[in-house]
Amino acid sequence: MSLSKGSSALVTGATGFVGSNLVAHLLQHGWEVSCLVRDLARAAPLQQLGAPLYKGTLADLRSIARQAGHFDVIFHVAGRVRALRDDQFTTDNVEGTRNVVAAAAAQSQPPVVILVSSLAAGGPSQPGAPSRETDNDRPISAYGASKLAAERAAAQFAEEVPVSIVRPPIIFGPADKASLAIFRGIQLLRVHAIPGFRSFPVSLVHVADLCDAMMRIAEQGTRVAAANAGASKNGAPATYAGTYHVAAERTIAYGELGQLAAQSLGCAGIALPLPKALFWLAGGLGEVFGRLRGRPAVLNLDKVREAVAPAWECSDEKIRRELDYQPAAPLEQRFAETAQWYREQGWL
Repeated sequence: MSLSKGSSALVTGATGFVGSNLVAHLLQHGWEVSCLVRDLARAAPLQQLGAPLYKGTLADLRSIARQAGHFDVIFHVAGRVRALRDDQFTTDNVEGTRNVVAAAAAQSQPPVVILVSSLAAGGPSQPGAPSRETDNDRPISAYGASKLAAERAAAQFAEEVPVSIVRPPIIFGPADKASLAIFRGIQLLRVHAIPGFRSFPVSLVHVADLCDAMMRIAEQGTRVAAANAGASKNGAPATYAGTYHVAAERTIAYGELGQLAAQSLGCAGIALPLPKALFWLAGGLGEVFGRLRGRPAVLNLDKVREAVAPAWECSDEKIRRELDYQPAAPLEQRFAETAQWYREQGWL
C-alpha cells in the first residue's frame, strides 16, 4: 500500500496529549483524519479542526470494526500510563491494542496500524549505551511490561495486518501535563529534583517531531515481519524489523531538563539531587492517596521504578537512516515554544 498526502487515518486516543497533536499534524499535511473517542463533547475541538468523530471504546471490538475498513491507516495512540492495579494496564494497553488490530485484520483490505508504544517496553539503558531496536526487551515497570505485551499482541496479526511500532522516550510539548510539573517546579521553587546523587542520560522527543516520525512510518516504514512475529531471531526482539525509536537532536542529563525549563521561563533554577529513598517514600504515599481517591497518582511506585533506573537513552539512527527523519528544531527552541504555550493557556 502506497501512502501519501491525501491518505485517510483513524486516530485512537485523539483527545490526549499525543493524539490531539497528531490529528492537527496530519490535517496540516493534507490527510483526511477521523477520531475514535469515548466522549464526543470533550472531543468537540477536534471536530472544529475538521476531523469527524466516531464514538467507541477500545473494549468494544464492534465499534472499532465498524470504522476500521474505511481508512488507510489506524494510528493507535490510546493507552493507559498510570493505574491503580496492574490489570488495568492489561485491559487498556494489551486487550485494547488486540481489539484494534483484530478489527483491522477483519477487513477485506486491512489498514496499516501504527502502534504508539514506549521506550519503557524495552526497559532502561546503561549510561553511554543507548537502547537500539535490536536489543533484548527487559521492562522494569508494570506499565512497560504492558506496552511490550501490547506490541506482541499486535505482532500476532502480522500475517494479516501491516503493523509498525514507534517507541518514544520522554515526550513533551503543547498540551503535555506530565512535563508541566517540571516547569512549575522551576517557576515556583527554582528547583528541579533529581532522584539520587548521580547524573544519568535521558532521551526526549518533542511531540511535533514524534508526529512527523509517525507520519513517515505510516507512509514509508517497514512493518513487523510476519515470519518473526511469534519468536525472536538471532537474539533480537521478534518485532524489531517494524519498530522505530525516535528522539530529539541530542541526549541530555536528567538535570538539564530543569536548566532547559528555567531558560525557557527566563529564570534561574537549580538541579537538586535527593536520596532515592525520598522518591520511594513519595511513590508509596502516592499509591496510598491514589487508592483512597480512586485515581492513580502522578508519582507512584511504578513510576519510581522507572525514575531510579540507570538511564533512559535510545538511538534513533534507524529512523534517520531509513526514513530521513530529523528533528525540526533544537531542544532550546522546543522548550521555549512549550513554555509559551503553557503561558497562553494559563497553565503557568
